[in-house]
Amino acid sequence: MFRKNRELPKHEKLNLIPIMDAIFIFIFFLLFSAQFIKIFEIESDAPMVSEVPDNQKKDKDPLNLTVKVLNSTVELRIGTDQRVHAVFTKSSKAYAERMKNSVLKLRQTHPDDNYVIIAPLPAIKYEEIVEVIDIIQSLPEGESLTLKTKKGSQTFKKIFSQIVLEPLNL
Repeated sequence: MFRKNRELPKHEKLNLIPIMDAIFIFIFFLLFSAQFIKIFEIESDAPMVSEVPDNQKKDKDPLNLTVKVLNSTVELRIGTDQRVHAVFTKSSKAYAERMKNSVLKLRQTHPDDNYVIIAPLPAIKYEEIVEVIDIIQSLPEGESLTLKTKKGSQTFKKIFSQIVLEPLNL
């Protein structure tokens, strides 16, 4: 009897070139579209909590400026008792300029206090919060603020540079 020679099937290699081409094209499109994504960040610090021993308490009341952003008004509250310093109506034309001047005067009278707490209502739009932050931080273009602090005379590029966001619960 004769035995037929059976041919063993040849193992073919996978053709990975089309798959690699597709992956490289996919990576190219991902990188190309990534340049159109803009991420905005609000610079903010965590709320500060500290206890000062009675023998180290200051004679001068700290500024402790809190800006409450309400539906139609913005309140500036100062001191540890959070008394109302000024109230600004958002619909008025010059509210931003008046608020900036008020904040600037507060900063000049309290040169060592460089932080502000912003407390908006949950329903306040993001754009309004950013507008309040801009008013509180920005000086007129090209100007700087020089104050005599405990560390000597210092020049600042922002009115208040440390911003703390805190939700407002009524």
